[in-house]
Amino acid sequence: MPGKRYTNRVKFAFLLNDLVALNFAFFLSTFFFQNNTWSNPKQTTFLLILNLIWIVLASYGDIYSVQRVIKTEKELNKALFIWLLHFLMISIIVYYSKVFDFNTQNKIVFYLVFGITLTIWKITSIKFIRYLRMRGLNFSRIAIIGGGLVGDQIRSFLMSDHSFGIHYLGLFDDNPDKCLHKDEIIGTVDDFKTLAPIRQIDEVFIALPNNAKKKIADIIRFCDANAIRIKIVPDFMRFIKPKVQLDFYGSIPIILLHNEPLASLRNRFLKRSVDFLFSFFVIVFILSWLLPILAVLIKIDSKGPVFFKQKRTGNENNEFYIWKLRSMRLNGDADKVQATKGDKRITRLGSFLRKSNLDELPQFFNILKGDMSLIGPRPHMLEHTAQYSAIIKGYMVRHFAKPGLTGWAQVNGFRGETREPCQMEARVEHDVYYIENWSIYLDNKIFFRTIYNMIKGEENAG
Repeated sequence: MPGKRYTNRVKFAFLLNDLVALNFAFFLSTFFFQNNTWSNPKQTTFLLILNLIWIVLASYGDIYSVQRVIKTEKELNKALFIWLLHFLMISIIVYYSKVFDFNTQNKIVFYLVFGITLTIWKITSIKFIRYLRMRGLNFSRIAIIGGGLVGDQIRSFLMSDHSFGIHYLGLFDDNPDKCLHKDEIIGTVDDFKTLAPIRQIDEVFIALPNNAKKKIADIIRFCDANAIRIKIVPDFMRFIKPKVQLDFYGSIPIILLHNEPLASLRNRFLKRSVDFLFSFFVIVFILSWLLPILAVLIKIDSKGPVFFKQKRTGNENNEFYIWKLRSMRLNGDADKVQATKGDKRITRLGSFLRKSNLDELPQFFNILKGDMSLIGPRPHMLEHTAQYSAIIKGYMVRHFAKPGLTGWAQVNGFRGETREPCQMEARVEHDVYYIENWSIYLDNKIFFRTIYNMIKGEENAG
């Protein structure tokens, strides 16, 4: 059974490991770029500030909470958000104080090493906690009140993974004949108050129907009086979509049919910061010399402008101009007819640009501006938006997020020409999945799979 003392020890261990990672990154960065770190009192003061700001931000961001059902992606998002806030605050302090010697090279190495170490440590610590729970440590005794369909769903989930650290004791239900697991019934709903102290129940899941309000209220009062944690499992079976989110307008519960992690200001800020910094880096250090070379080659290869711009549908159904390197000969169908494999409009150089994805490079300017993101649903031509929104259910949901340079649909093989509506349906399903399951972890997964696909070569490219 996890007590408060155990939880505090785990939180302290997590904090201590983060501070070790922070100090290691600092000493590593200063070792390469400074020689007076150990004897300079200003640097000692600066290191103390680094540690204190991290402690305050991490405590405020609640990144050391020990959850029973741990989602790696969610925990990583929280930690990386605090890492980004730390970067911004230290940058402001260094810039305006003019006291501490922490140049750009120091800063880049420090935060790069700290970020990588922090990510590795976070993933390792989560896996370690899961391992301990699978070995029978840090467990919680739980029971379920209500053995119907909803109760069976939560039972199946809790029993599906031993790393949750759960000792399942059984069911309480007044109608044994309607229970799917009759052999697990340990009493009626009224028996719960008698058996809970005897069985030392730590946590209870209430899966009773809505018409059992009096019994639910009675159980809640009893659990509150006996320090038993309560989780109420609502019946969402009448909704078509299994993934819903509960919000509150004042005291009124509201069910959101689409879970949108990017509706959170924190998540949007984190994603936008990554987009801005990455696109700025690419534009300054890569496009500054690569684009002029490609521009000359495009001019030599065929007549026409270097860049091609086209109106696309973006976030919230807003229109914007997407920029590409021109890969086709000048034609009047560019805004109406989708490029196909072996399209005669594509130039010799254009074929190479499309297969290597180099024609998409100018979209880093779209990302820097904020019209697009590095990762997200690919933006479609206005003609396609009008066409497919009329025939594909949920098509417009894909516009709940900024369009991306690459996306979940693309790394799963859905890129290039769409000949049939079913192909577009598959794209939309993947786009909606991305919107409802966004995380930094998923973005990283898509990014590295995109790099891998570019190196390997894709059948649908070109």
